[in-house]
Amino acid sequence: MQGLKLASQSSHRTIILPHIIKYLPRNYKVASTDAEVKVYGFDLDHTLIKPKLGGRFSRTADDWTFMAYQGNSSTENGCKTIDTMTDILKQDPNSLIVIFSNQGGVITHPPNSKSCIKFTSKISQVLDAIVDLHTDIENRIWIYASTKKPASLSTVKRNKMATKKVVKKGSGLKEVKQQMAVLDDDCFLSVRKPMPGLYEEFKKDFGASFELQYYCGDAAGRPQDFSDSDKLFAQAIGCCFRTPEEIFS
Repeated sequence: MQGLKLASQSSHRTIILPHIIKYLPRNYKVASTDAEVKVYGFDLDHTLIKPKLGGRFSRTADDWTFMAYQGNSSTENGCKTIDTMTDILKQDPNSLIVIFSNQGGVITHPPNSKSCIKFTSKISQVLDAIVDLHTDIENRIWIYASTKKPASLSTVKRNKMATKKVVKKGSGLKEVKQQMAVLDDDCFLSVRKPMPGLYEEFKKDFGASFELQYYCGDAAGRPQDFSDSDKLFAQAIGCCFRTPEEIFS
């Protein structure tokens, strides 16, 4: 199935598929071919950004802000995540950042659904904010988000034929049978953390060797955490796991 490509975000190429959304930097260049690329992985929500209005989920596309940490907790006045990300990339010109995020509330089929428009608009704002820093780090940031399987792609419709009426000039009204494209449940599950599918997508898109440094996320299985999916994701892709407090404090 072909992905929808959007050109509204100037720094990145946006690819929207039924099971995944990708943001690939348009102007990425390897700084040195003599040194191996170092990759730093991060979760998105409640690791790098959070809703400005409080709560767990953003209410609107502009309901977000970069998080800040101080000591063992998030705060309003500590070190902002974007500053640490900038430092990481500046210290090693051959490094890059990849963001892996589960977006279980986002449906991309059709790609003009309210949830898809809200999420892609939010990410465009995040990337625009990074561009406005004039550090060029946006050229070294990849984003991958898994999405929710819509009812329209349910496996119960597998092998059914959809009948579509079309009008052909000079031939009158004809019925054309069109095979419905159906993605298996496993396709969606494989890219949802802690499964390693998002990471596999990045490896395929990057197409060169790299050294994975760590993966950082807030779902660490601690008493205050909603899940341990980030910790298990790090295990699945074979790298060290770090909490946001360890990296950003």
